[in-house]
Amino acid sequence: MEINKTIQGGIVNLTKVKEELLNQEYNNLQKYIRGEEDVELYSANKQQVEWNYDRINEDNEHPISIRKDLIDVEECNSNVCDYFVKIPVAGRYGGVKVPVNTHTDIPEDAEIGESKLYKHNGNFYINITITKETRDKADGFKGVLGIDLGLKRPVVYVTLSVADNEIQDVSFRGQEIQKTQNRYAYLRRNSTNGKKWKGKEANKVKDQLHKITTAIADKAEEENLAVAVGDLEGIQEQDKGKEMNRKLHSFPHHKFRKFLKYKCKERGVPYKEVSEAYTSQTCYKCGEKGELTPNHLICHGSKMNRDVNGAMNIAKRAVTKFETKPLGTAGAS
Repeated sequence: MEINKTIQGGIVNLTKVKEELLNQEYNNLQKYIRGEEDVELYSANKQQVEWNYDRINEDNEHPISIRKDLIDVEECNSNVCDYFVKIPVAGRYGGVKVPVNTHTDIPEDAEIGESKLYKHNGNFYINITITKETRDKADGFKGVLGIDLGLKRPVVYVTLSVADNEIQDVSFRGQEIQKTQNRYAYLRRNSTNGKKWKGKEANKVKDQLHKITTAIADKAEEENLAVAVGDLEGIQEQDKGKEMNRKLHSFPHHKFRKFLKYKCKERGVPYKEVSEAYTSQTCYKCGEKGELTPNHLICHGSKMNRDVNGAMNIAKRAVTKFETKPLGTAGAS
């Protein structure tokens, strides 16, 4: 199976000369798009304008589209950056090699496609498109990694072994995101201009989400697990009290699922979302409704963490959804 993906990167640690060369190419592109022909611009970038910009928005700046045969991406072996990317410019023969940091690794076997260089708030960024072959592991997974998205503990996962139907591993994640959100909520409350913290908070939370979802997807790939996530649809409409409502709506559950889904896809890891209804209050061992406390579920004298119990139920619900069945069992002739 072939997948396409865009990897976002920030251009960092530019020397003054390289920054001037990028600015010159970028600014001259804006002029050329608007009809100024007597500007110094790399020939292929002129062609991209003629092919891609039949209509332009005079109020917007437009990115430089870099053909796949002209871009070069090279891994950096120092702490300067993650990658060096060569960008063709008119001001230097052979282009300019710029340092780039990305949120995720670029696979060595990926094919680099047409990419775009753009500017935002005075800084340069690049969207690198890649194409990668993945293999579908749906027929041979050894277990299910079930994830419960909660309130006190934002991300709880367990791994369920298909062979013996038992818990193999338990992990609690997402507390660092809650700490970041609480810290910036405090800063906004005690600041005359709370808006200035919004962008910083969003960037930190996004970075932490990438780290958590990458770790989960990598674990699933390495251990040959399918991934199942609880779907909060309907639950988020319930009134759980002021503090719980704030936690439920502030944690970026939708982004978490979105990031995890595409990271599983690029690794060939099966991914499903299943209903969370009654998963915390139903005992995963016997299937009966247990007694709930703020942190635990009690059933027949046995006490277990309610979020771990929920994650286990999610994993068990998902097992049959991942299994491929003959057409005859689905009512087909």
